Amino acid sequence: MKNIPSPRNMKRIIKYVFLMGYFIVCSSPALASDKWQELWVRLKHATYIQMGSGKTVIYDFFDPNCIYCAKAFQLERPFVDKGQLTVRYVPVGFLTDSSFGKAAAILQAQNPQESMKNNYMELLRTGHAAISSVTATEATHSALRQNERIFISTGATTLPELVYRLPDGQVEAFRGELSKAQLDLLTSGHRLDN
Repeated sequence: MKNIPSPRNMKRIIKYVFLMGYFIVCSSPALASDKWQELWVRLKHATYIQMGSGKTVIYDFFDPNCIYCAKAFQLERPFVDKGQLTVRYVPVGFLTDSSFGKAAAILQAQNPQESMKNNYMELLRTGHAAISSVTATEATHSALRQNERIFISTGATTLPELVYRLPDGQVEAFRGELSKAQLDLLTSGHRLDN
């Protein structure tokens, strides 16, 4: 004989399922918001390469071998140059075997901004990253591993990954390829839809 709940127990089960569903639906944005606010604080302690001084600040996770990251870099440049955008490029190195060493080379370069720019211009031009891998110093190795932990905590599995804060203080993320229109929206204080 099957174990069937009594009508009274069935009502309790339905009530419980309804309340749990209601709790999940109603509290998810708040939980997500808290998660992103906490991430924003953690990002301030990430190792990054800053370009620009605009009022809109984004953290852009990148891999030196990522062509989509290079395209995002190229797209962001005019907004940085016009003073509309501050981009904090957060290096990670996991797409290919050479990625970690190339990320280390960029961070350890005399001029990381120039090294990153040259790497991406060559990647866009030829399809191959310009920078060669180096052995990471202990400090650089630790910094890159910390950046990777932060990246993983965003829930992302692809690059580029952008994390930004809106004028109202809400922290959001955008995954994938950006368009100029989306950057126009972002620098105007609007949320991006994935």
